[in-house]
Amino acid sequence: MAAPSYPPFLYPPGSPLMHPPLALTQARMYGFWVPGNAHALQASVDATLNAGGGGQMPFFVVSPYVLMTFTDIARAYSLWPDDRAKGWGREVDIVAWVLVAGFPPGQALPSFYAYPLHIWVDDCMALIVGREVFGYPKYLCSYTMPGPNESPLAFTLAAKGFQPYAPESEMSVHPLLEVTGEALLGGGRPVGDVQSWRCDLLEGLHQAPDFWCGESSWRESFDQWFMQFPAMSQIFLKQFPDAAGERAVYQAIVSANAQVDSIHGLWLLGHDYSLNLHDFASFPLAQTLGWSLGAQKAWFGYRIDFDFHVEPGVELVNNTQATEAR
Repeated sequence: MAAPSYPPFLYPPGSPLMHPPLALTQARMYGFWVPGNAHALQASVDATLNAGGGGQMPFFVVSPYVLMTFTDIARAYSLWPDDRAKGWGREVDIVAWVLVAGFPPGQALPSFYAYPLHIWVDDCMALIVGREVFGYPKYLCSYTMPGPNESPLAFTLAAKGFQPYAPESEMSVHPLLEVTGEALLGGGRPVGDVQSWRCDLLEGLHQAPDFWCGESSWRESFDQWFMQFPAMSQIFLKQFPDAAGERAVYQAIVSANAQVDSIHGLWLLGHDYSLNLHDFASFPLAQTLGWSLGAQKAWFGYRIDFDFHVEPGVELVNNTQATEAR
């Protein structure tokens, strides 16, 4: 299929948009694997990626475990020369990642992707660039997380929305979730070698109850993909509504690679973490992820201090063009 032809994007003076690739340096990421429900996750993927792809590239959830990450990024900036001259910003990204397999036409084995089904940030510029350039479903949030020299024992996330849905409900900030650890964990166990760190994480996931729900024949390919973690092929539903909010004037499945540039520290935090989920109508994670309201186990906590960059996105499916053809 011929690539669609688009008019040039119009950047007004002072536009906050930045061209990729985007560099994110001095990043400190904490991650926790929280079991959800495979059927709930597949329903979410069907309602977003599969609906947005128009059936041209099907996606399947490969694990009910959702990766919940809290990442403090000290410097974020574009590597595009004109944009690099503008400066840099700081941001915190909090993401619920779903692991999916996608089948491009004619490909026998799937490609694997990390899908940010939910993402919250503390900075409006980061929200605008992420949503409009890549299709990250970003929302603003309030949060707490430990400093670089503090024990990683308490993480919180709150966001502005409606709770409950009712004509008299005023939009306001509500707590969404907390991740807490046992005090005996301290700062975790440092790991000197990145491949050992990845192997330890992957071994833990292999041993986790019901971690894998994909086809058994895909597992070896998945393990090879995971051994690049936290370098990840990310997948997005990128779309923009018409002025009535009824039709998509642009709708596509876009992939972008996150590549690790350097690693400054690695830790495994132990298993004694729990995630507490609140009822929040605007962010119904019990429905979209299959998490339970209240407390549940969070597995295989880790920390990585690193620099990375996100490459320009690649349009895998343009459902707008497909819809016009039909």
